Amino acid sequence: MLANLTGKIWSDFKSPEGKATFQFAVRLFLILLAYYLMKPVREGLILDGGSAVIRSYALAGQAALLLILVPFYSHIIKHLQGDKLFHAVTIFLASNIMLFYFLGSAGYDIGVPFFIWLGIFSVLQISQFWTMVSDYHCVESGKRLTSYIAIGGSLGAMIGAMVAKFMYLQLGSYGLMVLASVMLVVAVLIPTTNTSMRKESASHSDDESISHLLGGLKRVFDTSYLRWIAASVVLLNLINSTGEFILADFVTGEKSGDEIGAFYANFYLYVNIATLVLQAFVVRPLYQAIGVGGALISLAVLNLAMYVSVLAFPVLAWFAIVKMADNSIDYSVANTTKQILFLPLDRFTRYEGMLAINTFFTRFGDLIQGGVIMLVISVLALPTIFLVGTNIVLCLLWVFVTFNVSNRFKAWTEKSEAALNVETEVEGGGQV
Repeated sequence: MLANLTGKIWSDFKSPEGKATFQFAVRLFLILLAYYLMKPVREGLILDGGSAVIRSYALAGQAALLLILVPFYSHIIKHLQGDKLFHAVTIFLASNIMLFYFLGSAGYDIGVPFFIWLGIFSVLQISQFWTMVSDYHCVESGKRLTSYIAIGGSLGAMIGAMVAKFMYLQLGSYGLMVLASVMLVVAVLIPTTNTSMRKESASHSDDESISHLLGGLKRVFDTSYLRWIAASVVLLNLINSTGEFILADFVTGEKSGDEIGAFYANFYLYVNIATLVLQAFVVRPLYQAIGVGGALISLAVLNLAMYVSVLAFPVLAWFAIVKMADNSIDYSVANTTKQILFLPLDRFTRYEGMLAINTFFTRFGDLIQGGVIMLVISVLALPTIFLVGTNIVLCLLWVFVTFNVSNRFKAWTEKSEAALNVETEVEGGGQV
């Protein structure tokens, strides 16, 4: 069995598209290595001297600022694509890290600004990476090869979390920042191939394939399938962000100072070990067993079960385990599934839909979360356990949404395959 599995993996990677997949995996490895070096830094800086409520409001501020920045980013996409876009964005973000390093070393309080910035980093850097990758994959190759790229990301996240765990107290927050900046610069030096694994319709030119943010929003609102994907993404991020607040509240109730950063370094390490295991050994077999749509539905059902269990055991020890499971499933199955959901779409619809959903709608869930926290904690002055009940209700709604996404993914995939078959027959009929 191991020999067969190794043989299948080798056959996937020895082809030109396999080489492209490997290069993408290395880039994502370095991106997420850098990101996870900075995640415990973010938590330590904002929670030390602050609270989970401040963290929640900063998350909402991150969403609001992103909505201002996205139109500017959309304008850049019109003029830069592929490697040029990746290089420009990555170098700019790496220089931002060094700016935070110098400001923090000079004694400025960078906790909230760095928290907001890192959230923007995770959206812009990773979203534009996956948008670029989507040009190389059709639905079938995406199911087969996207998981390999994600394995590279999971490995980078795990190693980043390990380095942060073992070196946090030695290097400190600012030392980890410098190391993260170096990883991003190395990612820029990784070459990529021009091999493409998908055929695009000629109905739209490259110049019009990327439009401004309002065009992307209009595309989502006008396309039923994209509306359901957007709803699923909003709920996923709302549930996840609310869970992060609950965890932060538990942590600040028991820990302080460097203990907070050390806790999160441990937490992210375990999350990313689990993420790597799931990505390497579960995601592809899961797709083969229940399909992409079934995998999405299972995410919502599992989240529902986990938050119900927290009502019985509302303590840090248990909720940390639940959140580790939640995050590892989110970072493996959910992230890979989300990228595949866009693959049946044509280039024009895919680019605008991915841009709007991976930026606006992703952070819109965080923005709603800020309002939920304000209402439940600040206005109504209710205990944190009420947020667990809120997440249970949201999970029930998410189950309903995932059924609709699954049905529409199947329909769009069949439509895409039918169109490809027609084009292939026409091209074949024109040959002598």
